[in-house]
Amino acid sequence: MAGKEQTTEKKRFCPYCDEEIAEAAFPYCEACSLKTIRCPKCGMSVPVGKEKCPSCGADMKEAAIQGG
Repeated sequence: MAGKEQTTEKKRFCPYCDEEIAEAAFPYCEACSLKTIRCPKCGMSVPVGKEKCPSCGADMKEAAIQGG
């Protein structure tokens, strides 16, 4: 049916307050005013300073170097 779009984009949630982050390309939580970085492997929002992604276990050091 025309007019219905399917989105494959996963919803992103703040790892600090668990509120939905409105735009995944903008890693900032408006609810708690904190910046997050995205995991390079699974794309989930991860608190700044974490060494491993809590979702998939990927190394976050390189993501922090690249600016998230």
